[in-house]
This record gives sequence, structure tokens and C-alpha cells, in this order.
Amino acid sequence: MHNHKNYGVYKDIKQDMRDGRLMLHDKVWVDRYEDYIISYTYRREEIADLEVMTVEEVLQFISKNG
Repeated sequence: MHNHKNYGVYKDIKQDMRDGRLMLHDKVWVDRYEDYIISYTYRREEIADLEVMTVEEVLQFISKNG
């Protein structure tokens, strides 16, 4: 059985890349819980509990954690 809990975030990131809003080495601010990415933003956020990752790191995380 496949677990697709990060699939929506994956689709959104890929669409942002196609639209030219993001590239692999851009930083994004990620709200995540254990192995699940809840949301991301590419606009700078000052909220302390958001984790900073590159787009490439997010895609690798999603690939690793389903």
C-alpha cells in the first residue's frame, strides 16, 4: 500500500517550478510534522516554527517519506 500524504505538496511544488516561481536551489519555509509536510511558502515568513529547506531538499524528503 502506498502512502500519498505528501502528494499534494509535491504537485504544488512541481507546478510552481513549471510556472517559474521556484527553482531547485530556492529556499522555502516548510511547516512539517514528523514525515509529513503540512504546507510550504516561498515568501519569507518570520514564524519561528517554520523550517527552511531548499526546493531540492523538499522533493528529496517527499520521495523518501512517500
